[in-house]
Amino acid sequence: MSQKDHFENHALKLGKIVGNLQTIEMAARLAIVKHDEYSASKVATQLPQVKEGERVEWNAFTNSNDLRQALEKYNKHAPLECKVHINSIVNLRDALAHGRTFGFGDMKHLRLLKFQRKQDNGKVVVELAQDMNDEWFDMNVEMLGKALNKLTVALDYEKREFE
Repeated sequence: MSQKDHFENHALKLGKIVGNLQTIEMAARLAIVKHDEYSASKVATQLPQVKEGERVEWNAFTNSNDLRQALEKYNKHAPLECKVHINSIVNLRDALAHGRTFGFGDMKHLRLLKFQRKQDNGKVVVELAQDMNDEWFDMNVEMLGKALNKLTVALDYEKREFE
């Protein structure tokens, strides 16, 4: 495999991870809303047709809770077999959202760095230094896939693969 093909493959896997993270948050919020009949009806009727500037009902889908808060609330109500590992999901999302991903020079894979927000005397602590190699991608895609399967069961949705 050429270096270009290798990086394109990693870019596709990174896209899959980001997409799965967004789907996990949306599914957790929908699962919470599903337990409130009034909110569920509003999400189903309002959100598909809402326009910019309009006001909609405040609920688990529209509130400002962060991913951790949404997953904690989801886990409170989810059956035991459908609970997800919050820390691994949130830590991955935070690393990708607040870290720096790069690949250049003679690097064989992408690298993810995350830094503390505070500096001291012009220096900052590195919180994460992760080589995004095939094993890292496969491990995270699998971890997110398992979480998505649990959320799918909790929502009683049929999982469909794109052709």
